[in-house]
Amino acid sequence: MESSNKKELMEADIKVKSLVKAIQVLECFTTEKPTLGISEMAAMLGYNKATVYNIVSTFAALGYLEQNPDTQKYSLGLKFLHFSYIINSHIRLSTAMEPYLQKIADATQETVYFGIHHENRVLYLETRTPGEQFQRPILGEKAPMYCTGLGKCLLAFGKDSYLDDISEPFPPYTVNTITRKEKLLEELEEIRKRGYSTDNMEHEFGISCVAVPLFGLSGEIIGAVSVSGPSLRFTAQTIPVIYATMSGILEEVQYVY
Repeated sequence: MESSNKKELMEADIKVKSLVKAIQVLECFTTEKPTLGISEMAAMLGYNKATVYNIVSTFAALGYLEQNPDTQKYSLGLKFLHFSYIINSHIRLSTAMEPYLQKIADATQETVYFGIHHENRVLYLETRTPGEQFQRPILGEKAPMYCTGLGKCLLAFGKDSYLDDISEPFPPYTVNTITRKEKLLEELEEIRKRGYSTDNMEHEFGISCVAVPLFGLSGEIIGAVSVSGPSLRFTAQTIPVIYATMSGILEEVQYVY
């Protein structure tokens, strides 16, 4: 009964049925069966060969599948290696950052987040809390760029194209949310001057944060770290102290990116 409910829920969430068929074709390829023909995939999925051929031909044209000219069979294309590299590099980076994030959490007694820019949003990779407190899994969660400390930090020190992809007016989350690009650009300039960004209850009422950028050996930003907590603890006096603490700990970080 539970399995049936899950299936019904999954089917209700699926908006593009044809995309399901395309993904199922890709899922036919395994380490045991790295190469497959059209007939084999059609038999495995219960689809007619014409349907499978159209899907496979599209993937091949885009570089996601490759055809062996001798056997006429297909295998996953090298284009998938690009996604593998992106995922693996971020996971390695997240793992490497864990001890430093924990040091910051313990030193500030606040929650610490680590995120990157992904598809015009902040993608959270890791979070740490002080001491032995419960560490809530956050990998994969996303947030807006224009109203979070991490997002504004990534915008201030990242590529110009990050800003080009943001269209106004920005939907407000609180009365403090910046809703116009002109105002955001002014704040980003201030962030560059002082070296860190802040979120003054702009994404969530009662919550503030301080965020600093992380740069790779190439000089490009590879992510940002934020310290977040109740707004009453983030004052004109405490924010510079938090920033200094974060900067001191993150100076120890060594990258090979």
